[in-house]
Amino acid sequence: MGKRNFAESLEGADQMPATVADSGRALAFTLLRLRDFRFALLSGAALVFGFEMRAVLQSGLALELTDSQAWVGAINGLPAVTMIALSLLGGVAADRFPKRDIQVLTRLGLVGLALGAGYLVAADVITIWYLLALALVQGSMTAVGLPANQSIVPELVGRENVLTASSLTQALMSIGVILGPALGGFLMGFFGVAPVYFIIGGIQFMAVMASALIRSRKIQSGPGSKSAFSEIADGMRFIRKNTVVRMPMMLNVLSIFAGFLSPLIPVYTRDVLDVGAMGYGLMMATFGLGAAVGTIGLAIAGNVQRKGVLLIGPGVIWAMGTIAFAFSREFYLSLAVLAVMGAAGIVYMTTINAMVQMAIPDDLRGRVTSLFNFTMQLAPLGFIAGGVTAATIGNELALIVSGIGVMLPIVAVCTLSPEFRVLTLRSLG
Repeated sequence: MGKRNFAESLEGADQMPATVADSGRALAFTLLRLRDFRFALLSGAALVFGFEMRAVLQSGLALELTDSQAWVGAINGLPAVTMIALSLLGGVAADRFPKRDIQVLTRLGLVGLALGAGYLVAADVITIWYLLALALVQGSMTAVGLPANQSIVPELVGRENVLTASSLTQALMSIGVILGPALGGFLMGFFGVAPVYFIIGGIQFMAVMASALIRSRKIQSGPGSKSAFSEIADGMRFIRKNTVVRMPMMLNVLSIFAGFLSPLIPVYTRDVLDVGAMGYGLMMATFGLGAAVGTIGLAIAGNVQRKGVLLIGPGVIWAMGTIAFAFSREFYLSLAVLAVMGAAGIVYMTTINAMVQMAIPDDLRGRVTSLFNFTMQLAPLGFIAGGVTAATIGNELALIVSGIGVMLPIVAVCTLSPEFRVLTLRSLG
């Protein structure tokens, strides 16, 4: 989408700009004037809010049904398996069909899952196996919808504005990450589990309605003679030949090491810092708040020229923060470390996603995005690996392994790859 098309797509403006301002703040406000982008933001925020509330409910319900931490981990981690298995087909769908339509259908499915779970709980017939089945179906729907969710942003704002648009998206979603778990836990304690599932269904329906109001229904490639697997192979060949896409996706493997942190936060809360459930909630909220600050700062920064620096710097900061958290015995120091890590982590994730989206041609966007998501799903596997590693060698050593595992590949790639170093010196926008 050129700058002229971008200007023409602005609605409700008295005067259309001829060019997009380089100022991050001006660009952010300009993007918010796009009708379709505003509805995409609202839909994504409602979706994340519902997901975060659901995560609290299904974790608490799994623990109540089994009194087993292993089952809690399985309920939250196993949907990643279905996401890995189906995300590639979701990418093909995102190229063959309107992305808005995929959003509407998958989010309607999530509404049905929430209402179904609420009914099972209210009828007192819920079991851990029902809960697991619901979680796996949820992962499947998310896998099909995720490539459309991510690849629709360049379609709405233009590839040159993806970094700022992604930052705005992440900033709004961070509100759901911060408030969703707190509200879910509060409502569960006040009303019980079943009514909150029905509330989640209502929130997810708001996401459906916002997606339905998006007017863009572009199709990048029609369902021609090629099979889905042939189209996936086309995406793989593009990645193999394109350094700008291949290098960031290789670095996504680091997410398995970054995932070590998540299962150890409650362990530190209870056994090391002795701050209980309220302290755990505050730690997670602080992490989310740091992420919100990071995304707002990235949106204000706008089209950062040296995007490679936004990968290397946050990667090193995350690694150092992991090691600092491992040896912290002060609650407020741990909070500060988590806030910094939240900001660094979201800047890294937003930048790596924007770099990939900027480099993908429109006719391959859904498929390449699905392959990108495939590598991102290693993080939930890191939850499992982190718990096993901590049980084997101890919490501190496990977090040291995590920090080194994140930092060394980034430093090695920057040092050994001239192609990657070029990314730190030029703009992709």
